[in-house]
Amino acid sequence: MQDDYGEFVDAVMAVVTADGGSRARSDVATYFDPDTPFTGSRFEALADCHRADEIAASDIVAVSMLGVNIPAEVAVWLLSDEGRLVVSTHLVDVPANVDLWERPELIDREGELWRLWYVLGEACWPAPDRANGMGTTKISKLLAAKRPRLVPVFDSVVRDVLPRVDSHWAAFSAVVSDPTRHQTILDATSSAPPHVSLLRRPDVALWMAHRRGRDPVWHWRSNGAASRFSRR
Repeated sequence: MQDDYGEFVDAVMAVVTADGGSRARSDVATYFDPDTPFTGSRFEALADCHRADEIAASDIVAVSMLGVNIPAEVAVWLLSDEGRLVVSTHLVDVPANVDLWERPELIDREGELWRLWYVLGEACWPAPDRANGMGTTKISKLLAAKRPRLVPVFDSVVRDVLPRVDSHWAAFSAVVSDPTRHQTILDATSSAPPHVSLLRRPDVALWMAHRRGRDPVWHWRSNGAASRFSRR
C-alpha cells in the first residue's frame, strides 16, 4: 500500500512533522481551543456516539460544523423510520470500536461502509434521487460522524493540496497503518482532545496548514494555491 500511495503519505507526513511536529501541535491546539472560532472543533462533541448504528439529528448538526449542510430532503429520509432502518442495517455490521489500521478490510469496496456510501448518494425524500446534493465531501463527513476511527474526512482541502489518488480511504489507511507514522502523528497532535480520532488529527493539521498557506505540503500540489477558507 505504501508503494501505491507513497506520495500521498509523504505529503501528509510533511505537514505533521513540520518543525519537528511543533507546528502541527500548535495548530491543533489552536483549532480545538474553545476560545477560537473554529466550528469544526465541535464536530466530535455533537456527533451522536450513543446511537452508533443510526444517523441522528445531532449527527446532521455535527456535519454542519465542518462547513457543509445535509440537504433537507436527505435529512427527512435519514430521520424517517425507513431511513433509520436502512442505515442501521449497514452500520450494525461495522464495529465502532476499532481503528482503520486494525481492520482495513472494513473499507473494501464490497463492504458495508461502501454500500452505505451508495445509499447516501441517492437518499432522498419522498423518493431516491441521485441528484440529491450528497457528494463525496458530505457523505464522508456524515460517515466520519458515525465511524470516526474508520472514515477520514474528505473535503476540498484534502482534494486540492494532496496528490491525487484513486481512494482517499485507502490512502489514509496507508498513512496510519505504519506503527512509526502512527506514533509520529500521535506525538505531533498530542494537543488534540483525547476523544478525537487519529484519522481526524491529520485532517485538522492539513486544514490549518492550508489556512496559513505556507507549509511543506505545497510543493506536492499541481495547481495554484486556493484561497477558499472557512471557519471550519
